Amino acid sequence: MSRLAEIQQQFMHYLLAADNDKSDSEELTHQISQQQGLSAKHRLQIYANAYRIRLTETMETDHQILGLYLGDDLFDKMAKEYTQAFPSKAKSLRQFCDNLPSFLASDSFFSAHPILADLARFERRLLNAFDAAEAPRADYSELQNIPPQQWPDICLRFHPSVQLFKCKSNAVESWQALKGDEQPKAPDYQIERYWLLWRNQQRLTQFESLHQSQFALINGFIEGHNFAQQCELMLNWYEADLAPMKVLQTLQDWFAKGIIRSVIV
Repeated sequence: MSRLAEIQQQFMHYLLAADNDKSDSEELTHQISQQQGLSAKHRLQIYANAYRIRLTETMETDHQILGLYLGDDLFDKMAKEYTQAFPSKAKSLRQFCDNLPSFLASDSFFSAHPILADLARFERRLLNAFDAAEAPRADYSELQNIPPQQWPDICLRFHPSVQLFKCKSNAVESWQALKGDEQPKAPDYQIERYWLLWRNQQRLTQFESLHQSQFALINGFIEGHNFAQQCELMLNWYEADLAPMKVLQTLQDWFAKGIIRSVIV
C-alpha cells in the first residue's frame, strides 16, 4: 500500500469512527498543517463534524416526513445511531439511507414502533420511483392489435418507476396527513395495506391504494406470469365469468396511467 493510500485509509477510518479514534487523530495531525490559528487536531474535528452534519442533512432531505413524525430529538437520535451502525460506503449519498428501514425495524428502541420502518420504506419507494430511468410507455392500442387467440400468452413489462409497497400499518396515511400539515392518527396495525407508486409522464411521482387483488395482479405480471395465469389468480376474489373482465379493466387503467412499458406475446 502506498503512503498516500495509507493516509487516505486512516482519514476515512477517523471520519467513520463513532467518536473519532484518538490514535488515528494523532497520526493524522502530522499530515495536516495548522491554519489561521487552528491546530491540526481542531481542523480534523471540524471536518469530521461537517461530514456528520452532511450525512444528517441527507437523511433530512430523503426522509423529511419521517423526520416530522419523529420530532427533532428522536430524529437526531436516529441519525446519530444510524450513521454509527451504517457508515457511508457508497460513492453517492443517494444510497446512504438504503439501510434505514432495516435499522428502524431491528433497533431495540425504534423497533417498538413498526410504523417508523414502514414510513422509511415508503419514502425509499418514492425516491426510487422519482429516480428511475425513463422508458417508452405503451398505448392501449398495442393490446387491442393482438389477435384474441394470443391473449392468454400476453405478458407485460412495466415502466422502471413502478414500485409496489405493502405494510401492516397506517404509515402512508400518516405520511399524507403530515404532508398536508395535519396531525396523523395513532398507529394502526389492524390490516395489511397495499400501494402502487410510479412517476407519470409529467415526471411527477404518484401513488394510490390498491385492493389486495390488484396488488396480486400487478405483482404476478411483474414476476412474468401471463394473462391466462393472472385471470386464474383472480378467481381467488371474483367469479369465473368476472375474472377476465376485472383483469382487462385493470389493464386499461394501467395503460391510462402510463405504467406499462411493453406488451409481449
